[in-house]
Amino acid sequence: MPIKNDISTKKIILRKSGFFIGYTIFVILVSSLITTAYFHYFVLNQDTQESLISVSSSDIQGSPIKDDKTIIEIFSYGCHYCAINEENMAKLEQRMPEGTRFIRLHISSDQPSGLARFAPIFATLSAMGIEPQYRQSAYKAVLKDNIDLTDRSQRDAWLKSNDIDVAKYQQTSQSAEVKDLLNYMTAVRTYYKIDATPAFIVGKKWVALQDRAFPAFSDHLLSLLQHDKALDK
Repeated sequence: MPIKNDISTKKIILRKSGFFIGYTIFVILVSSLITTAYFHYFVLNQDTQESLISVSSSDIQGSPIKDDKTIIEIFSYGCHYCAINEENMAKLEQRMPEGTRFIRLHISSDQPSGLARFAPIFATLSAMGIEPQYRQSAYKAVLKDNIDLTDRSQRDAWLKSNDIDVAKYQQTSQSAEVKDLLNYMTAVRTYYKIDATPAFIVGKKWVALQDRAFPAFSDHLLSLLQHDKALDK
C-alpha cells in the first residue's frame, strides 16, 4: 500500500508540475501577444500630427536646451518600451553625425510621481558618472523584479547588489549637481509638454514619438536633425 500511495503522489506532483509549466508558458505567450498588439496599435498607427510636433521659432528661442545639434530621448526606468529600445538607441547613437550628440534625460517633475519618480536615481547615478553602466540593472529592478527604487531600503539593497557605494550615492544625491540636473530635466519636460515616454526632442525644434519600427524611426530622427525634414512612413 505505501508503494502505491507513493506512485499516486508522484503522479499528482507531475501533473501539477506539468500544469504549472504549461500555465507559465501560456502567460508568457499572452504577454508577448499583448506587447506586440500594443506596439502595432498604439505606436505604428499613431496619427502624424500626434507623433510629430514642430516648435515655433519664437518658442525655440526660449527653450531650456542650449545645444540645437542634439537628439534627446526622454525616458524612464519604469517605461517598458524605453527598455526594449535600448539596443536601438545604442545603434542610433553610433549613427549620430560628427558635431552632434545623442542625450538621454529621465522624465522629471516638481512633484515626482508615476514614471518621473525615478528621476532622482538617474540624476544621482549620472552625477556619479556610472548611469550608463547600471541602466539595464535599473530597468530590470523596476520592470521585472518589482523593486521600488524610490524606497530607501529597497534602493540601498539594490545599490549594494550592484556594488555601488551607498554612502557615496547618498552624498551625491544631495549635491548641487544633482539638483541642477533634476531642475533642468523638469524644465525640458515642462517646456516641451512631454507626458509620455519615450519621446524625442530633435534639434530643439521637433518633438517626435515613435510612429514606425526601427531602423526607419532612426532614419526619421536623423532626417529631422540634419535636414529639418520629416520622412514619410
